Amino acid sequence: MRKATCHGEKYWIAVAALQNAIAERRGWEHFSRRDFIIGQLCEELGDADVVRQFRTAEGLRANFYHNFMDGKIFDLHRADVFALIERLRRCLGQRGRPA
Repeated sequence: MRKATCHGEKYWIAVAALQNAIAERRGWEHFSRRDFIIGQLCEELGDADVVRQFRTAEGLRANFYHNFMDGKIFDLHRADVFALIERLRRCLGQRGRPA
């Protein structure tokens, strides 16, 4: 298994942990409700990019198991997931609804 493939799973774990922390802080049900959390954040932020970035993170997770991405495609996915992680970190840093 390529090193980058393993990193994809680690990025997914980071996204999942941030989602759980955001949901916990807001009193939302979580653990198995990732789509719900992303949907709620999409509404709060007024930006559908968060949904697309989440789907990209799911792609990296799938790549961990099936190893179907070449390096260039993986790098494109990684950039989107880093942007999502940064967004989720900002959301977590806010007590109420994101601005």
